[in-house]
Order: sequence, then C-alpha cells, then structure tokens
Amino acid sequence: MACATNTRRNEVKNDTLPHWALAREGIKLIINNNCAEAEQLFLEHPDSLAMYSGYSFAVMMDALMSYEEEKLNKAIQVLRDLEKRCASETGWLRQVTQRVFSFTQVDAKSEQSLADQLETQIILADSQVCIAILTFLQQELSAYLKGGWALRKAWKVYQKVYKDILNLYNEKIGELQLPDPSQNPSPSPTELQNSVEEDRAALSDWDIPDLKIGKNGYSQNHSSSPRFPHSKSANLEPSKNPPSASNTSSTSSGLRKSQSVCNALTNRQNFWSARMDSISRSTSMSFYNISSILSSQDYTLSLLWYHTIVRPFYAIDGTNVQAGVECSERLLKESEAEFSQSALFLFFTGRVCRLNSDIKGALKSYQQAVQNSTQREIKILCTHEVGWCHLIELDYPKAGNSFALLKCSSRWSRSFYNYLAAICAGACEDKEQFQLFKDISQMTLIMPKGTQLDEFLARRAKRCPATIETVIAKKPVYWRLLVFEMLYLWNAIPSCNNENISTIITECKNGQSEEDEPMIGLSKLILGGALCVQRHYDQAEECFKKCLELRKDIPTNADDSHVSAFCLYELGLLLLKKEQTQEEGKNYLRQISQYSHYDFEQKLNVRVHSLLKQA
Repeated sequence: MACATNTRRNEVKNDTLPHWALAREGIKLIINNNCAEAEQLFLEHPDSLAMYSGYSFAVMMDALMSYEEEKLNKAIQVLRDLEKRCASETGWLRQVTQRVFSFTQVDAKSEQSLADQLETQIILADSQVCIAILTFLQQELSAYLKGGWALRKAWKVYQKVYKDILNLYNEKIGELQLPDPSQNPSPSPTELQNSVEEDRAALSDWDIPDLKIGKNGYSQNHSSSPRFPHSKSANLEPSKNPPSASNTSSTSSGLRKSQSVCNALTNRQNFWSARMDSISRSTSMSFYNISSILSSQDYTLSLLWYHTIVRPFYAIDGTNVQAGVECSERLLKESEAEFSQSALFLFFTGRVCRLNSDIKGALKSYQQAVQNSTQREIKILCTHEVGWCHLIELDYPKAGNSFALLKCSSRWSRSFYNYLAAICAGACEDKEQFQLFKDISQMTLIMPKGTQLDEFLARRAKRCPATIETVIAKKPVYWRLLVFEMLYLWNAIPSCNNENISTIITECKNGQSEEDEPMIGLSKLILGGALCVQRHYDQAEECFKKCLELRKDIPTNADDSHVSAFCLYELGLLLLKKEQTQEEGKNYLRQISQYSHYDFEQKLNVRVHSLLKQA
C-alpha cells in the first residue's frame, strides 16, 4: 500500500506535468482518502493559479464534509482570495494598462496565452459557484439571496464565454453541433437583452471584457471559459491539426456542469422563477461525457450531492425520494474504476441504498467508508447516516446509541444529537439514558440562536420534561411521535419499508388522547403523510382535514404552528392532483401565509411557491 502511494506521489511530482494535471491529481488524492498528500502537493506551487484553485476546492470539500463553522469560514476566505487573484488578471485596470502600454512596458513573458486567460476567468466564475454553495448552507433568506446573486454572476460569465469560445471554434475549425446554452432553463435571451445594465452591475467587481480575436488567434482581452478550478481549458492556439470534438467538449464542460448542478438547485427553489428542464440537464450530462481528456470528479460529486441529499431533503420531487437514484447509480458506476474505495463515493453509495430502502446495503457502505477514510469529519458524517438508517428502521436502541456517540464526538450540533438520542431512549423506554432529557434543557440555554435548527431544538426542549419522573410518566408513543416527526420533516418516511410504514400508521392511530401527543394534531399529520407514501390519498385527505379541525382554535403564531402549516400544504398538494378541486387546493396553500416563525418555514415556503407557480 505504501509502495503504491509513493509511486503515485512520484508520478504527481513529475515536473513535466502541467499544473492543471497536477491539480487534477491532487483532487484524485483527496477523493481517494489521501488528503494530507493532496494538500502538500497543492502548497508546493503557491504561485500557480491552477494549483491554488485546486487547493480551494479541497478546502471547500473539507468544509462541506465537516460542516464546522471554522472550516466553512476558512473555505469562503480561500475562495475570496482566489477570486481576488483571478480578478487581478481580468480587471478593467489591467486591460487598460495592456492597451496603452503594451508596446513598451508589458513584458512579453507576463502575457498569458488565450487559453490561460480564458481559464483564469473560468476559475473566477467557478469560485462564485463554490461560494454560493457554501452560502446556501446557512439556510437563511439573506443567504439564499446572496447565494443566488453569486450564481447569477457566475452564470453571466459562463454564458458569455461559452458563446465566445463557440464563435472562436466556428471561425477556426467550422460548425460543431453543441448544446445551445439558450435551451437551459436560465434567463431567456429576451431577459438577458433587457437586463444589460443589471448584468453590468453584477459583473462590476470583475468587469469581464469582450473577447477579441487577433489574426494570430491571441488577444489581450478575453472572457472566461467553462471549466472547474482544477481543470484544463482547451488549447486555443492555432494548430496545424484541427482539434477534435473531444477537445472542444472539454472546453465547454465546465459551463455544462455548473448549469446542470446550479440551475437544478436554484431553479427548483425558484430563485430565478424557472422550472428545471430535465431534458436539458440530461443533454448537458451526455455532452460532458463526450470528453475523454478531463476528469469529472467535481461534476460527479456535485450531482451526487444534489440528487441524494438536496432533492430528498427539500422534497423537490415530493415523496418520490428515488427520483434521482437512477442518475446517481449511473454516476457511481462510471466512477467505480477510479474511486471504488473512496470514502466519499462509498458515502454516496450508502445514500443511494438508503433512498432505495436498502438499509442493509447502506450500512455496509457506511461501515466501509469509515474504515477507508482518513478524515475524522467523514467518519462522523457516516456515523450520522448510520443513526438515520437505524431511525428509518425504527430500531430505537441502535439509533440512540449512534446519536449518543455523535453527541460526544461532533463539534457542530451536539444539541441536535442529544435531542435525537433522548427521544430514541424514550421511544424504547431505555431508562438508563433518561439523563439525556436533563441535558436538553441545559444545552438549549447555551446553544447559539438564529438558525432554523436552533429554533427547532429550542421549541422541542419545551416538549421534553426536565425531570426523570415526568419522563417516565410519559407513554412510549409520546416519544415515538417525536421520532416520526423527525422522519416526516426530514422527508425520510418514503425511505421506510412497507412494514415500518405500517408500524408508523398503527402507532399514530393509537395516540388518541392529548396526553399521548406532544402537539395537537401531530399524529394526524404524520398519519396522513404515511398514507400518502402508500398512495391511500382519500384516507390521507381525511386525516389532514381532521388535523386542521383539531387545530382551528390554535393561534397562527403558536410554537407548534408548523403542524397546521404543513397540514395545509399536504392537503393543498392532494387537492391539486384533481382537476375539480384545484382551486380549493390553491386556497389551502395561500392560507399558509397566515402562519409565521414556525419550524422550517423557509423550506416550506419554497415548496409552496413552486406549487403555486406550476398550478
């Protein structure tokens, strides 16, 4: 093993390799569990923009895997530094200087080739995509706006440069059948034409100049090209041998990748009020696969993250959590040769198994990922998934043990894991773990406020007795309803097998008295959600209406008003399926606006807005 690693290291250090290839190897090292070697490799070339961009990608991946505030801040700062380095090469001052003093003061050695300048501006836009992803993780309205704005800035550069490169190719080589970026569900050509001034404001930080091609194929004024930070742009210098379609697809692939991932995420959340076009996304993927030169690790990981985490959590496809499984399985199969032992790819394999309700397969993948990983954060992430797998199986003792372990080892949300471990202990009447309920109230007092999760935990602390005697007095169904609530809010009930869904339905029907329910109507909401998964829509509709009837006298700003809001959403969604009740369904959806400051309000508002736009 050590010999193989050393051989790999010697290959990477080969001075004949261009920096883009070294960066590519560095990313491979990260994905294949060799993070220390990768970071050392990146830092060996501090003056290389390609290597620094690879380093920024490595830092961002570490932040995404750990979700620790310190690492998230570090990743954003590194990406900001990368943005500044790129902007210094593309800003208006540099362009003016080159135009005015190029014949006397500009050293010829300092002039970048056309491909290098294109790559610099691509990296600039790529940094904005990465910053947007990290910004979205804050899950606040201001973060969504900032992230959406960053994506818009990146999109403008990608689209403009795509056209520039395509025009250059057509001029030098001839017509090539490429996917038309105007077919992507981003702003239409009319919208782009009408927003010229807005675009200038969006790009004012960089001021990307127009691409002007000289007789020799070079220019001092260039735009960006669609590639990710650690990739190589196509060589656009004149050649006696015309480049193949594969080379041109490599040049275009960065734009396609970013369009596919970022537009899929943001359009679904209606930042640009556009519906995702699945055909365009498939076309983008197919076109990218033409390229045999460049690796697609970043593209693959981004799509896997979107299909296996974002889509299920935000319920983009409703209860159909398997909507992105087919694409994910294809991506994993394509990467199997290079990354079969990668902890990251094993993690996503586990996610796919979980979405397919193959919990045994998921647990096997997570266990192997923990064994292969050298990063503590990935091990913690896999332990988190193991806990959720046991929760989906309604195996309360094993789930509680996993979350109790995370409470001690995690550094970012101990209160969250403490709550999960506590309700699991209550669900299986594990009195030895009832001390966890005392910890809930104590941890709630010291935890930071402001995020949706913090507010959620503060409200749940009020539902958890502070004394052991009171905890013992509660029936197990009380705590199981809180477990089911977690499964419902995290859209994990569709991942349960039929037997476990039937158990949930039975438990919800048994909790009839107010003392058995943590919140009025909660059992009806969960029961309706479980019935929807089994496609018993008429019964589900009755449950939702019964829930609203029980809660009709409860204020709209109550601590548990999310029960009413989500019930209105579920009922409206069901009624929209029938042509004769669509208007009634819209009315239920509009009533949600009467509620505010409830759990996961922003998440639900995104889904409501999307439904009303489609209706």
